[in-house]
Amino acid sequence: MNRRFVCFAAIVLIVLAGCGKQADDDRLHVMAFSDVLYQQQDQLHELVNEAEARLTVFPSVLERLVVELAGHEADILLVDGSLTEAIDPEGLVSLEGMDGVPVQLKGEETTVAVSVDSVLATSFALDHEAVLVLPVYSDKQAKAKKQVEKWQEGEQRGVNGNVG
Repeated sequence: MNRRFVCFAAIVLIVLAGCGKQADDDRLHVMAFSDVLYQQQDQLHELVNEAEARLTVFPSVLERLVVELAGHEADILLVDGSLTEAIDPEGLVSLEGMDGVPVQLKGEETTVAVSVDSVLATSFALDHEAVLVLPVYSDKQAKAKKQVEKWQEGEQRGVNGNVG
């Protein structure tokens, strides 16, 4: 009986260890919340180099955005203009000094959000407003800012078309 318990406990521990959340190395996590970007996610995957960033794309669903904001998972957020009311500008990194068109959040023009068109204009044809923001909870803010600057400059296109 004792031996069965030890074997059972060992199996349970192995299973639990395998199910645990593993650190996702040093890659950035880019999350998009937009119906248009959801439909064009193949192009978005080409833009985001999987070796340097992982990409998660969702349709424009307010509840999903709120859950992800509360979960503190993303380093870069691409958000449909219809969902910007859920974003608190106080929880975002200042993008002052970066190229890009500042947008309005909660009725005020701000430097914490820039138009996705001004950052990814050559990659996507968006027919409506979408914003790019960097949340303050990210521990990779400097790396995220550099990635956005690279996207703006378009200087890191490799042989395979990836950005990174």
